[in-house]
Amino acid sequence: MKNNATILMHTTQTVDGEEDVIELQTCGKFAERDGKYYISYEETELTGFEETVTTIMVSDSRVKMSRSGKYNMSMTYETGEKNLCYYETLYGNIVVAVDTKKIVNNLTPEGGALLIDYLLDADNTTFAHNQLEITIQKNGG
Repeated sequence: MKNNATILMHTTQTVDGEEDVIELQTCGKFAERDGKYYISYEETELTGFEETVTTIMVSDSRVKMSRSGKYNMSMTYETGEKNLCYYETLYGNIVVAVDTKKIVNNLTPEGGALLIDYLLDADNTTFAHNQLEITIQKNGG
């Protein structure tokens, strides 16, 4: 499948009371199959994950994000659940717990938006509060 969508990601991360906002706009793939939405795009040097493809699968109550290529990772978001994630970095692998507070899925076959509000913790200590907003605009044709 060819790139058929513009993907805008807006992440707000709060660590020790300091807020950092990251925005990324890229071209990628967007599709609906069997009641699930799939978002896929190639990472770049700008994100620090060059030579890596990120795929996001969205179902009614769960979002799964995976990266494959130079950097590999799989993260599952489920409201009210804490899931472990093995995160591959330049400095080695780390284990992080993902505590999802809220998922708002407003995706349709034409595009739309997805919000994920979650905490990250290591050794049972929260070190970051993240809000990830993904907006999909399907390209014509």
